[in-house]
Amino acid sequence: MAGNLGCVVVSVDGNEGSMDALRWALDNDLEVPAFTAAIEAHQKRITDAILNHALQICAEKKANVKTQVVIGDPKEKICEVIENVHADLLVMGSRAFGPIKRYFPHCNFSISHCC
Repeated sequence: MAGNLGCVVVSVDGNEGSMDALRWALDNDLEVPAFTAAIEAHQKRITDAILNHALQICAEKKANVKTQVVIGDPKEKICEVIENVHADLLVMGSRAFGPIKRYFPHCNFSISHCC
């Protein structure tokens, strides 16, 4: 497939659907070393920025925390971490779903259901 393609564009915006599209592209012989390295570097910058922001908030509250970066399906990895550290509580924010999701609050579910 890649033999006929001179340039491949994969649009990613951070949501899992766009990351699935990226995985599909890479799994279907579209992997180019420079492309892969650029994506990995970008993901590292995003991860570092998120962790630095979270650590800044913790420092402001003088909280003693440990960080861990895990890669994979979020619900699976969160559940694995919960089990590994024997957590008593999981606190998560929620994404803004808009008026339709707010109108049907009974459709919400907690990540703790997967554990």
